Order: sequence, then C-alpha cells, then structure tokens
Amino acid sequence: MAGLDDYQFFSNLRERDTPFWQKTFEENNRPMESSDYYRRPTEFPENLLNPTQGSPQMSKLNVPKPSVQDPQKSNAVDMQMEKYGELSINIVSLCAENLLSHPFIVVRRQCQVNVNSQRYHVLPLTLVPALIHMQGCQGFSAFWKGLGSVLTVRGVTLALEDCLSKFTPWPKEISPHSSFKTIGQHLLLKCTALALVTPFYSASLVETVQSEIASERPGVFDVFKEGLTRLLSFTQPQTGRMLPVWLLIVPTVTHGIMQYIIGTATSTVTSQVLRRYYRQDQQKQGAVSKDGGALLDATVRLQSAFCGHLVADVILYPLETVLHRLHMQGTRTIIDSLDVGYEVKPILTRYEGLFDCLNTTVHEEGVLGLFKGFGALCLQYALYGAVLKFAQVIIREVTLALVPPKPKPKTQDLVTPLTPSAPYTPISAVHQGVASLQPSPHHPPTSPRLRGVHLGTPPSSSPRYKHPEVDLRAELEKHKSSLNYED
Repeated sequence: MAGLDDYQFFSNLRERDTPFWQKTFEENNRPMESSDYYRRPTEFPENLLNPTQGSPQMSKLNVPKPSVQDPQKSNAVDMQMEKYGELSINIVSLCAENLLSHPFIVVRRQCQVNVNSQRYHVLPLTLVPALIHMQGCQGFSAFWKGLGSVLTVRGVTLALEDCLSKFTPWPKEISPHSSFKTIGQHLLLKCTALALVTPFYSASLVETVQSEIASERPGVFDVFKEGLTRLLSFTQPQTGRMLPVWLLIVPTVTHGIMQYIIGTATSTVTSQVLRRYYRQDQQKQGAVSKDGGALLDATVRLQSAFCGHLVADVILYPLETVLHRLHMQGTRTIIDSLDVGYEVKPILTRYEGLFDCLNTTVHEEGVLGLFKGFGALCLQYALYGAVLKFAQVIIREVTLALVPPKPKPKTQDLVTPLTPSAPYTPISAVHQGVASLQPSPHHPPTSPRLRGVHLGTPPSSSPRYKHPEVDLRAELEKHKSSLNYED
C-alpha cells in the first residue's frame, strides 16, 4: 500500500503545478497544521520510541503513555515475600524437628534402654505391630510423654551457651574462616554447656521412657528437681546403683561434641554441593543470579542441616545406646516393653562405666544390641524429610502465586531509513541493437519469437510465473544477423 500513498502524494503536487522542492507563497504564509508533521510513508521519523519529542504539536495530542512499573517497588515486594517464605520454612522445620519427631525419639529410647528385649527392631517394619498395640492400650499420649522436659533441656543448653559467651571470651558462633584458636574456644564453650546440663538430661531421659500406666505423670518442674538432686549428689548418689554425675559427664560431653562436629562438617559439605547443583541448574536454564534469594538460602540451609543431623545420629547410634543405659541405671524406672506392646518391664542393670557397658552389651546381646530401635530412627527421618520437602514445595508455589511475574522490557529496534537502490541500467546501454527489443508500454511485442523472452527480473525472482529459459546471447546474435541482412 506504500506505492498508492506515494502516488497520491505526487498527484497532489502535480495538481498544484509546482515542483515538490518548492513552496508557493500561500503555503509559506499559512499556519502550520498538525497533519503537516506526518511525512511520506517511505520516510520514517528519527525517533520511533517517542515521536512526540520532535514536535510541539504532537506533544499536545493525548498520546497514552505506557505504564512503567517501578523496579524498586517490585524488588521490595519480592524480598518481602521471600522473607515470609523463609520464615515459614523455618517454622515448619522447627515444628517437625521438635514436635513431629518426638514420638519416634520416645520409641527409640525405650528400645535402647530395654536390656531384656527379644526383638531389636532394627528395621521399621517390626515396629508397626508393637506401636499399634501400644496405642490401643495407652492412647496417643504415650508417644508424647516427656516433651516438655526435652524442650526445657534444649532451652537451658542454649541459655548456658549464651551466658558463657557473654562472661567469657569464648565465641558462640564461628565461621569457615575462623582460626584454630577461635574454633577451640567455641568447642570448649559447647563442652562446658553440655557438662552443666548433664544432670537435667538424665531427668529428661527418665520422663521420656517411663510407662504412664505404671508410674505417675511428672510435673512441669520435676526435671529441675530431679536434676538438682543428681547434681548435689555429685560424688556419691543416694541410691545404690545410680552412677555419680562425674562418670556421666565424660560420655555425655563426648557424644554431644562429636554429634556437633560430625553434623556441622556434613552440613557444610552438603551446603556447598547443593549450591553448586542449583548454580549448574540455573546455567542450564540460561539465567544465573548473583543472589539466589532468601527462600533459596533457607532451603539449602535446612536441607544441609537435615543431612548433618541424619549422618551424625546414624554414626553415633551405638554410643547413644550406651549413654542412655548409663543414665538410666539406678533410677528404678519401669518402661513399656515393645516386644508385643502390652507389657511393662523394670530397668535393672549394673555397669561400672562406659567401657563396661559397651563390653557387656556386645557380649550378652551381640553387636546388633547396640542398634536396638534403629528402625524408629529410620521412620523419624523419613517422615521429617517428607514433611520438610512437602512444606518447601507448598511455600514455593504460594510465594510464586502471590508475587506477580516481572514483565519483560519491550525493546523496539530503530528502523534504518530507506536507502536508494542501485540505478537501473537499460539493456540498450549494453548493445545498441537491443533497443529494438524494448517493447512499448502501449504496443506489446507481437513477434512470436520474442514472446518468451523475459528482460526484467530473472525467472527465479518471480515465483508466480514461470517463463521458459531463453539464451539471450543467441537471440542477440540472431537479431544482429537479421539487421545486417536487411541492410
């Protein structure tokens, strides 16, 4: 349609009888209209992105401006939603670690301290019938006993670490770039807190394994009462077979500090592997972000912490079994027997220390006796990982649904102005005799010999019509010879 517009443009100039490069006196004196700013269709404006900048008349027109979203505002909204997602993941992880895992901790400890059990429950499948029978006899409350004391001991441990870091030069937290002296002081802080909380850990262990149908339910402050009682009898306990606290401090601190070191090392390695995996995944998609965001950092941190706790508990499971048996000795506790799920049994042991308990357990129960209740640990981390993964997927989908997608910036390429094509060279300039072959616009060629000759574009440039191929040089020679013959 551009050709019709050009024809109309030149026809208007022809009616005025004036060349297009000149202007009449009337045109110079008449006021400028907005339509004059529209050029020919083949001439493009210099500024295609904002054509209203070049003319004041166009700026007066009501041209709708494109709505531009503030990038700072959108980034603030994205960061806020990522913080909410990070907080949600942390809350779900905290609840799963402390509340959802507690029933399996109770079952695991009952299997560990039961010396006379016939079934070791190394696999999760053997635990299912016993748990069903136990729930039918005592209800679901039997799996949540001692939850308050466990949380209390964890809170007391954190409070002791905080107080020690304030009154001593020992740091509460370390980084990968910390010196060996700083790491040693940090480990010394952990050991001191674990040593001070040892008697309260013993009282909490008794509350988690004792049977509710054969003993009274403990009170809220009984964990402090029993812990202080064992702490005051530091050298010689009042009961006959109960071990003194100083014999329990060494295995307790050893287990706690080894669990912390193994868990931290595994968590650090897993975090690096996950971050490299996510970066490679982003490279495959073609977009690598400098900052992954708070949601991605929280996901990596929780996954690495999950792997650290799992590896530490699996490696230190035999030491944990020996430690719990030492803490339970002489407490006169009656526990639920998980052989069938209906019976209760008392704890009657006589160990002299850590190595005596280890040798006696291996001699009487075998090596698998150190792994009693390992199936409960498998169920605990299987459920914990499933809940954590499900929560991460749900929170990610909700966050993506609430945050609007960022619109891609619309870029408009500048159109280069039209350049004049190469000048047309007539065929007559090549040979004088070819001029007679040029047909007149009013008289088409009537010669049957030249009807198939196409002197314009080659046959390949016009896909609609297919002309027969003609040797132009041969036709020229024939025409030249005919001219010489006529002369």
